Amino acid sequence: MQRNSPCVSFAWMGKRNVHAQMASLREVLSSRPKPGWHAQALACPPGRPKDHAARIRDARRAGVVSLLCWHEDEWQVLLMVRTRDNTPHSSQVAFPGGAAEGLDGGDLTKTALRELEEEVGLSLDHGQIMGGLSPIYIPPSHFFVQPIVACCLGVPDLRLQEEEVAEVMFVPLSGLPGAGAVWPNQKVQVRGAKVTVPGWPVGGHVLWGATAMMMAELLVVCEAAGFGLSFAPPKPQES
Repeated sequence: MQRNSPCVSFAWMGKRNVHAQMASLREVLSSRPKPGWHAQALACPPGRPKDHAARIRDARRAGVVSLLCWHEDEWQVLLMVRTRDNTPHSSQVAFPGGAAEGLDGGDLTKTALRELEEEVGLSLDHGQIMGGLSPIYIPPSHFFVQPIVACCLGVPDLRLQEEEVAEVMFVPLSGLPGAGAVWPNQKVQVRGAKVTVPGWPVGGHVLWGATAMMMAELLVVCEAAGFGLSFAPPKPQES
């Protein structure tokens, strides 16, 4: 896996400071302006339709969880690969999450946590929730998604919902593009054709699209919270 510089990375600090980092992350997400589009644009596919108020108003609501796990002396993020089911996001790398339901009472944090438990069998408590990233509209599936950031110590045991989740992976932040860096191009399959989009290879797959845009913002937020300095590593070759 391509990684950031081994000398200056997200893995620079010891475990004794992990709780301080989590407190800083919560403060950044709760009291500072979020990077939003300035970060999301770093991984935005070309030709993405502009967000219009009417589209966003009529879109279905959804929530996802960006789970950061402190493991092997560095922060790692949980990603999953969706099953092949002929939906707009079939076989794509994603954060756990899904559509809002009535029982969520309009609270997209509840949506994200419920879907996390349904898809990977993981239940989080309130103290593990750091806050939300910027919501994002996803044109192909007509969803307006709220990403929720959470943290845990160690890699949790997971129980996958096989109908929706093909596999999961924990990707070190140091193995992703540097915070604030433009994501390099990768080739991916979309409706039977190969297209070139900003992306990053993870676990034999390509992280791209809305999840990559959310990840780009997460990396900027983590850097602002003092998770370590980072910068764009050498670009991987297009696949």
